[in-house]
Order: sequence, then structure tokens, then C-alpha cells
Amino acid sequence: MTIVIKIGGQAQEDASVRRNVARQIAALCRSGHKVVVVHGGGKLLTETLQRLGIPTQFHEGLRVTDAATRDVALMVLAGIVNKQWVAELDAQGLGAIGICGGDARLVQARKLAARANGRAKNLGFVGRPHKISTAILSVAFRAGLVPVVASLALGPGGEYFNVNADDFAAALATELKADRLLYLTESGGVWDAQRRLLPVVKVGAIRGLIRKQIVRDGMIPKLRSCARTLRHDVGEIDILSPAAKNGLVRAIASKGPVGTRIVK
Repeated sequence: MTIVIKIGGQAQEDASVRRNVARQIAALCRSGHKVVVVHGGGKLLTETLQRLGIPTQFHEGLRVTDAATRDVALMVLAGIVNKQWVAELDAQGLGAIGICGGDARLVQARKLAARANGRAKNLGFVGRPHKISTAILSVAFRAGLVPVVASLALGPGGEYFNVNADDFAAALATELKADRLLYLTESGGVWDAQRRLLPVVKVGAIRGLIRKQIVRDGMIPKLRSCARTLRHDVGEIDILSPAAKNGLVRAIASKGPVGTRIVK
């Protein structure tokens, strides 16, 4: 199988969980699967911005990114976080290559247009994937390496854009025609208004979940991304907790969801 795994939340911030996720990725690779790891920077980026006195603002789960924020994102995402994951996989005996969307034109982005209260809202250097070239991923696969990709991309003017990591992972999964796309997130899945985990969510129900505010904040762009992705040739999408025992391996091996499975 070709598998794209988007890592966020606890899997990046808790050393023991991070180690466990790396162990599972190694197990999947040794089983013959081709795995691409995508990550953002989330909490560490926010903490670093705070230490530098740069305010953080979000709009519908997307980080408003001025030039200063973008430069810090490059430092944190393509630097600290990316190389941290390369080191974790290396500790599991797995060769990994740390890159971002700007390398080998993997992901080219367009500025994301957003609206608030019926008016255009400038999110700054926030982009959406526009063109994908998976040549560098093919090179990595042939060399037996796991690509670890930070969610940054180049725009038409050679400027780096911060890209929502969920959209970034979905774009790669779509271009690769991945068999599976998995999102590791602290929520562990999609929950209803009574805080019950929804094991399966149909794409047609996503708009209603957002409108009724059953899902909020960062889950909004995640589910919208899922809806767009399943219109293409991606097999299945799972949202699960990185702390779930052997969750990645179980999700790939099982026909049933470990957290929430998004289906057409």
C-alpha cells in the first residue's frame, strides 16, 4: 500500500508517544508499505512565537501568517520538528529524509483566499496546494527512505507559504493515489454534541456537522479537506489518536475504524 500519515498534536509533543508512532511507522515500512509522513508544527510554533513576542491569531483553524510568523514557521517546522522526526525514525533503524514542500518543487502553493462576515480576509502567507510533483518521493522510495515532509510550500513569486498540514497531506495523498490517508490528532476522531465518538462519517454529512457546530476549530478544515480528498482516488481516510495502542497498524490491518473513518 501507499500510505500518507499526517502527524499532529500529542504525537509531536510527547516523547513517548512520538517514539511509539515512529515504531509503528517502521513496522508498516517493514511490512512492505510505502509511507510518507507529513507534519505541521502546532504547539511548538505557537510557543516559539510567544517567546519572540509575535502574536498568534487563527481564523477557522488556520494560522494567520504574516512575514515574521512565516519565517518562524520555516525555522520550527522545516528545522526542529522535521529533524526530530528524522531522528525518531532513525532510532527505529529506518532511514528517513527530511524535506518540505519547497524541495524539488514537491508542492507549489497559491495564496489562500478566505472570508469573514462576507468580506475577504487576508491570512497573509497562507497557501493552498496548487501543483504537486512527487518525483522526490519516488526517489526516496527507491532508496528505501521514508520522506518526512514539513507543510511549507513555495508560491509563484518564490515566497514560502504556510500550508495547513491536513490540506498538504491530502494533496500528496491525492497525487500519489494513496490507498490510505491517516490523520493522527489528539481528538482521536470526530465527536458528536453528546461527546460520543462517531466511528464513521459520510462525506455528505460534513457540511451539517460544521453548520450545527458539532465540529469546531481545527476539525473544520480537517473535515473539509477529507471531503475534497475523497472525491479523488484516495482509498480511505482515518482520524485517530496517536496514543491509541498500536493504532496505526490496527487501522491499516483492520476493516473497521480505530477512531473515525471518513467514507464517500
